[in-house]
Amino acid sequence: MAETREAPERRLPEHVTTPLLTLITARSMDEDYAHVAQQRAAAGEEPVQGRRPHWISLVAVAALGIMGAVVAAQTDREAEVNELSRAALVEQIDSKRDQVRDLQARVAALTRSNQAVASSNTRIQGQLDDLESRVRRAELNTGFAAVHGPGVRITVDNRPGVDVDSEIRDEDLAFLVDGLWEAGAEAIAVNDQRLNVLGGIRNTNRAIHVNGRPVNAPYVISVIGDNKTLQARLLQTSQGQEWFALVNGLDFVYSAQNVDDISLPAAPEPDLRDVIELNADPDGQTEEGSAP
Repeated sequence: MAETREAPERRLPEHVTTPLLTLITARSMDEDYAHVAQQRAAAGEEPVQGRRPHWISLVAVAALGIMGAVVAAQTDREAEVNELSRAALVEQIDSKRDQVRDLQARVAALTRSNQAVASSNTRIQGQLDDLESRVRRAELNTGFAAVHGPGVRITVDNRPGVDVDSEIRDEDLAFLVDGLWEAGAEAIAVNDQRLNVLGGIRNTNRAIHVNGRPVNAPYVISVIGDNKTLQARLLQTSQGQEWFALVNGLDFVYSAQNVDDISLPAAPEPDLRDVIELNADPDGQTEEGSAP
């Protein structure tokens, strides 16, 4: 009967089974002994029998042990600190996250508010533009804005050597101005005095006043309107016919020419007291010759 042969037990190398600290110490000591043996051999001395730990190695081992203990204690202490720091950091993160959420909500609210304000501004700006356009139209219609355009320039003067009773008077110019309004005039000025609803033509002694300001002959009546039809339509109005009857009867000097572009200034803005005095005659009647 064949016998089984047991395999010989294999032992692990010493450097595998030896604790790391012991292995480091032994190797350090071996290196120290080898170094000392080499020095003694070089000096011709007998090698030292046996191996005794060198005191420096013992100090090193002790130092390593102390350092290991210190490192372990420090590690335990830092672990507690790190855990506390981590908890504090998590708490700060949660707090900051809440703050960021609140700020985002405020930003959203402000964005909606800005959009509402922008929409309101757009609406108000549109209303302001409309009001400005209406004001400009009102200024043009009432004469309180400078204007220009095609029209007719009429010059009226007294004939040379005329006596006082035959001179041009305020009511004569009023016939002409009222006829021009009726013929389709859009704006009228007499000697650069713009006529409007607050203005008028009247005599003060021999002087003619327009808007309360004296004007002298020759009288230049600047009219903006359709210069292709304005003069012809003036002849068809009752006021125009009265005017031309005066021209022929009193021998006024009269000339008219079409102009492609006439510029008229804005009418002055008198005080309310001036307006009342300007437009009222002694009988309480308003002056003629103002804007319709």
